[in-house]
Amino acid sequence: MKKYIVMSIAAAIVTANAVAADASETAAVAAPVQATQTASDDALVKKVAKLEKSLKRLKKQLSKVKAHDATDNIKWSVDFRTAVDSLKYTTAAGNEYKNSSLLSNRLWLNMAYAPTNSMIFKGQLSFNKAYGATPANPANNGFPQRGFGYDTFDWVLNENLLDDSLRVREAYWLYMSDSLLGSKVSWTASFGRRPSTNGFLISLRDGDKPRSPLGHNINVEFDGASFKFGLERVTNVSGMYLKFCFGRGLTNARSRFNMDGGFKSMGDYAKDKNTLKDIDLAGFIFVPYDDGQYKVMTTYYRGFNVPGFVMADPGMMSGNNTGMLAINQDGSFGLNPGLSMKNLGDQDGAAISLLVDGIGDGINDFLDGTKFFASFAWSQSRPDNVYKTLDVNKMMGAIQQGVQQALQQQQIANPTPAQMQAAQAQVVQGMIGQLQANPQAAAQFVKDAGMLGSNDNETGTSYWVGVNVPVMFTDDGTFGVEYNHGSKYWRPFTYAEDTMVGSKMAVRGDAIEAYYIQPLMKGFSAEVRYTKLNYDYTGSQGFFGAGGTPMTMSEAKAMGMDPIEDAQDIRVSLRYQF
Repeated sequence: MKKYIVMSIAAAIVTANAVAADASETAAVAAPVQATQTASDDALVKKVAKLEKSLKRLKKQLSKVKAHDATDNIKWSVDFRTAVDSLKYTTAAGNEYKNSSLLSNRLWLNMAYAPTNSMIFKGQLSFNKAYGATPANPANNGFPQRGFGYDTFDWVLNENLLDDSLRVREAYWLYMSDSLLGSKVSWTASFGRRPSTNGFLISLRDGDKPRSPLGHNINVEFDGASFKFGLERVTNVSGMYLKFCFGRGLTNARSRFNMDGGFKSMGDYAKDKNTLKDIDLAGFIFVPYDDGQYKVMTTYYRGFNVPGFVMADPGMMSGNNTGMLAINQDGSFGLNPGLSMKNLGDQDGAAISLLVDGIGDGINDFLDGTKFFASFAWSQSRPDNVYKTLDVNKMMGAIQQGVQQALQQQQIANPTPAQMQAAQAQVVQGMIGQLQANPQAAAQFVKDAGMLGSNDNETGTSYWVGVNVPVMFTDDGTFGVEYNHGSKYWRPFTYAEDTMVGSKMAVRGDAIEAYYIQPLMKGFSAEVRYTKLNYDYTGSQGFFGAGGTPMTMSEAKAMGMDPIEDAQDIRVSLRYQF
């Protein structure tokens, strides 16, 4: 060990002496060495700079890849609701129909894709079904109790309880631009199965943002197009815009490989003169003001070739249960269900709506979170009076007069139900016999089909008010109450409204609704809703023909009918959105 230490000390002394002796030589050599190091450092700096440029290019390319990956795929979200509804109907005669435990699941799979900042695709797949299977209905030739007939009509397909098949509820593209031909007018264009349900104001009761600018007079699924023009930068009026909407509710086109012409080829997808014409809708939406707190919305539309049921022609009578009237075994009678659907004319509609989102300006949290709205809507039928139908009122009036005469002849002052039925059967059978012997006499009971039971342009109105307030004893809970009233001839397109007992907006009478929505955790909420409908007139849920004829409850009872007079729905639901 000592040997190594001595050697180390000696080496250090020798080195020091050598450095001291060669100091001049070191100074002479240092200059060229330093110059070499400087040149090497400059080269290294250049290499580092070059690498930094390459790194920047790689980062830029990576950003483009990330941006591409962020937009070059469909973004999915899920909206799943489980609900139990308790339903109760009361008829004009006091009969009750109930279902205290209607369990249902509703699934919405939402998708969106934005390849650029100006183009967006959106879609929605859905199912809406009751728990378990659907039984067959022996009275309907063994077809399913649900999912067969008008509950599968295209306007309401995803709002009715059918099966668990996924169906397309929405699918459309939307193009957006900040300038129309270089002007200050922004604009959008969209085609496809557009959002036209759960619209403005009606969406409040579900705690949703409106999926459509409409709500009071249109709530159906529709295929069409829209063109929106933003006028805010031109007029300096907050939120002003004009939007044109077009839709097709029914397409007349034969099927592919059709054989309805027999040996005469009629062409795939050609028009068919034996069925309904195209049903179209056109209108506009104008928002004169919207600053986020106060919003006014107006709309006007016309539906072309709207459909309705037409009663069988009395001249086609051929006997019991095959013509206009059906005679039952017990002597009672009713109208023959042999109806046909026809295009009956056009339908106009308009509405003006106001939403106040927050009362005052920072007064307190409660008023800041309060929403108030009021809306007024108008509709008018425009029948073309092309088809003929049974004048039900005149026919039933003649039958009632004949029954009274028959009872007087038999000197029956206070007839029993059995005596009344026997008299009715006698009069109806006699009338059928006379009309069969003299078909021309049936002309007295024929009239133009018209619309809503009338040959004239009939006007209907509806008003609707509501308030939505925060619940102060919970976090983020909301409570709302709404009231609407419809007149005798009120007729909107609201068949797809999310209410099990039928559209409250279509009611010819009064409707009241109260609801409470409580978030439970992120994306998960509960709702309790109560809806009550009181009908002053029949035909609220009908189409535009005889099924939409308004009669008071007493008038309907006098004609042997027993319509729904009162309906209510109590719903409790859990909803998960992510």
